[in-house]
Amino acid sequence: MHRLLIENYIKQISKQDILEFASKNNIQLEKQEQDILYHYLKNNWQDLLYGNSRSIFKELEEKLGSEKFNILKSLYDFYFEKYHDFL
Repeated sequence: MHRLLIENYIKQISKQDILEFASKNNIQLEKQEQDILYHYLKNNWQDLLYGNSRSIFKELEEKLGSEKFNILKSLYDFYFEKYHDFL
């Protein structure tokens, strides 16, 4: 049931949502970075939440650069830990 709710939520996420989330967390994204995060979220959310996300994070670090990636990875870790029981 949770998986279906998450899938429906992911389907509704827009590039603007990604930009707003980043902005609220003091991360300035370039258009290309916003597109990259949108693409990875839409196409890899199941692996990010339920599978082996290591290869996805490695690709993202290469595409985003270490500084932004580390901030985003910290946010991922924080929220994953916080909501892990609901996944």
